Amino acid sequence: MKKLAIAITSLLLITGCSSTPTITNTNNIREHILKDNVAYDSFSSYSDSDTIIRLPNGEYIHGTKEVNGKYYDSDQDSGAIQAKKAKYYALLAMDVNNYLTEEFEGFNDSDEVFYNKEGSFTNASTVIDENGNEKDLANNPDYESMTIKEVKEKEYNRLIQEDAKEEKKNLSSPVSELNSLLPKTDYISRTVFNKKNKCAIHYYEVEENEYFDYIKKIKEKGFDSIDPNSPEESFLGVNNDNILVNIHYDATNKIIDLTIQRQ
Repeated sequence: MKKLAIAITSLLLITGCSSTPTITNTNNIREHILKDNVAYDSFSSYSDSDTIIRLPNGEYIHGTKEVNGKYYDSDQDSGAIQAKKAKYYALLAMDVNNYLTEEFEGFNDSDEVFYNKEGSFTNASTVIDENGNEKDLANNPDYESMTIKEVKEKEYNRLIQEDAKEEKKNLSSPVSELNSLLPKTDYISRTVFNKKNKCAIHYYEVEENEYFDYIKKIKEKGFDSIDPNSPEESFLGVNNDNILVNIHYDATNKIIDLTIQRQ
């Protein structure tokens, strides 16, 4: 009987109902973060290298947790992403929402407009085309009548998809030489586009004092201001190789918008 009891105990340990973490394989965590408009603060307490997963109840965690009798482990999950990436997606969603707020300023969500899939819209039923001809949008297959609320949703999805394509392109392309001319930072950044002669970057969660420090470093890199009368939140500079850098700081959203290009 003693041997039988040992055997049963061993079997329970092997099959261990709750000792083995469940692999959730949350490969769509990016879509969840963007769709749910998860706040940056949700991940701000994590180190950039920490792994993040989304549980079935919608909670984002790093580490292990039991939910309804199942164990989840972010370090064992093939769909987990690093916290730095999670922060990036949360800030991207905020960036796009801020853009849409400005784009549709003065409109109510219930207003009807004509919208096309390339992102343009108008509340006029007829427009003049490039040849000077009148175009009836109500009967134009390229335009669709919808409310501003519907347009915002379509524009949000379009911009997120465009960013994903650009990110994939940037990851597969060599880093522009122009990047080497910029100060090194630990800011979470998004390369909006990366070309040989032009590069555009957004830096997120930048405090005002950090912005002024960044401008100081830009000047130390050899960029001299060509517009000394510009407001403090803007900097336009050029170096000896005639490379232009244009910087704008959004203090409300703590974002640096930077473009560097060969003239």
